[in-house]
Amino acid sequence: MLLLFVGPLVLIGLLQYAGASRPDEPQRIAATLASWGLTLEGLSIPVSREQVDRQIGMLRSDISEDRVQAADWLAARGVRAAGAAIASAMVDPGTLRSCQLAHALGFLGDKRWAGLLVNATKHPTNLDLRVCATIALGKLQSPDTVDALIDVYKGGAAPTAALDALGKISHPAALDLLRSVVEQPRNDVERRSALRAIERIQIMQEPDVAMVLMQQIRTAASRGVVDKWAVRKLALLRDISAVPVLCESLITVANDGSDGRVVLAAALLAHGDPGIKSLRILANQADRLASCTATALAALTLVDGTRHIEIVSW
Repeated sequence: MLLLFVGPLVLIGLLQYAGASRPDEPQRIAATLASWGLTLEGLSIPVSREQVDRQIGMLRSDISEDRVQAADWLAARGVRAAGAAIASAMVDPGTLRSCQLAHALGFLGDKRWAGLLVNATKHPTNLDLRVCATIALGKLQSPDTVDALIDVYKGGAAPTAALDALGKISHPAALDLLRSVVEQPRNDVERRSALRAIERIQIMQEPDVAMVLMQQIRTAASRGVVDKWAVRKLALLRDISAVPVLCESLITVANDGSDGRVVLAAALLAHGDPGIKSLRILANQADRLASCTATALAALTLVDGTRHIEIVSW
């Protein structure tokens, strides 16, 4: 239903952002950790400096589409150090699809760019950029942007995207607005988004929030899916009691799509040695868990540096 609220250029851009570059599984796991705002210190990021330098150079290309593809490549691999170059390209008049660079900035997990994205939600003429920047703030999930997202909702340019972003951030400062939306909804889509956001805020206010998040993850895994919001929030808590739940969920969804497995593997890495130990156990599983084993091995290459390419730590 969100597509009802975005223009055709935004839709095309979102599809290209999802499929233009194809990072492999270790790169996607590293990018997931970066997008959560976690430090990558101690991990080997599977891209070479030559590759990164080439893409950063493309951000200054005279061809706008080169800039878009370069920003996508860098963000999809979690190269947070490229943030300044992407930000510069986003505001450069020579970038015709600045909307896509806003997505990249949001996915880098660096709150330094929150202010730039907030400003982009107020662009006087570029509606696509305003929508994309709002979605990017939902990826970034900085509590400092709650007031700005409330303003976006009230302004009407990207109301559903703003509500979804507020739900992902899950900060109580948004409760008054969300309750007013539920009480006097403009449509069913906004009402459902507000209800989901309120539920998430209430979860984050629970006395034992880690336990509640673990139950959310278990319930989702029993249906063969991954609650990516809950996994991210749990990873940021770094409660080692979560490691068995994350491990069990990775096994449960072993034969599902790889996106969920990537998120769970990243969460295990976020828990340090206990998570890494679980990944080593999973890496030795039987063939019946081949996809799970492959994801565990992919995550472990970030720790062990076993890939036969140049490794650069950012």
